[in-house]
Amino acid sequence: MTQSLKTFLVVGSAVIIITILLIGLGNALLPLLIAFGLAYLSFPLIHGLEKRRIKRNYAVAGVFSLIAAVVTLILLLIIPGLIKDTKLFFHELPQTSAIAIEKLEHLSSKFGYDLDISEEGLKDILAEHASAISGDFLKSSSLFLRGIFSNVMSGLLMILNLFLVPLFYFHLVNKYEAISKETQNLLPIPWRPKINQYSQLINTVLSGYIRGQILVALILACLYGIGFFIIGLRFGFLIGIGTGLLSIIPFVGSILGFIVAITVALANFTGLATIMGVTIVFVVIQGLEGLVITPKLVGDKVGLSDLTTMLALIIGGNLLGFAGMIIAIPIAAILKSIILDLRREYQALKFYAGPSS
Repeated sequence: MTQSLKTFLVVGSAVIIITILLIGLGNALLPLLIAFGLAYLSFPLIHGLEKRRIKRNYAVAGVFSLIAAVVTLILLLIIPGLIKDTKLFFHELPQTSAIAIEKLEHLSSKFGYDLDISEEGLKDILAEHASAISGDFLKSSSLFLRGIFSNVMSGLLMILNLFLVPLFYFHLVNKYEAISKETQNLLPIPWRPKINQYSQLINTVLSGYIRGQILVALILACLYGIGFFIIGLRFGFLIGIGTGLLSIIPFVGSILGFIVAITVALANFTGLATIMGVTIVFVVIQGLEGLVITPKLVGDKVGLSDLTTMLALIIGGNLLGFAGMIIAIPIAAILKSIILDLRREYQALKFYAGPSS
């Protein structure tokens, strides 16, 4: 048997085994991926607790208990109110958008500008699209819920899969270094230096960006929610939470949040106080994000220009939709670093330097 044939058989067998395992996991694949994500994000914290002479089993149990307690608290205290407000918000969206346009026309006339948006049919178009958005949202939500609870067996499987998350998590965290080392040992020896270099690069970007950006989004959600609640904006807490969470996608969260907040403020217009309040909340929180929150929590782990960021969001959105926009920035940052490294190697080639004189 030749060496090339042996290599083909070994690699082919490995691919077949992995494929069978992935198919065989079925519904358990999602809990495994969730557990792996939690293990990756929380391992530095657990490693830090170990340095303080806390045994890993206790550190893992404490960290996971904290995560479970926070999630349970959110599900019990915050989510029910947000669901109720979300349903009411989308129900009122057509009327809210139409009223906001009327108020905008009225305000513009007071300042001497003749802004007749309805003449161009924008009011009807917006109301029509808002109705479609709200209808599609409610319809998709109901179909989603109906699909989950269509039969008792699927519901039980879903509950059982949720219990798999802590089980997988404990094993993955306890064997984290062993899994990393074993994965590295499977790599071809000549490839290891370059793969290790890229792995460290990817880990630096992902660990810094993902952990930091999640914290930034959560902090912004709290700040926006509290800020809009204080100024008395209708659906203020809901809009603030949505604005903050969407801030995980650069530009998108702040732009959409400002448009929605101003629209609701105009629809419930009783004076300039609310509109000025919305503007002040956005200016203050955006200032805090740009000057304090993001530099402290994320830093310069990504290092992308605004133009590159926008192009990455467009490409990610076109390829994978909303999920693509979420992962576009870290992937673009990783690709940028890899391309810079490949450029250095290319410039070191004799082909690039040309014949020596």
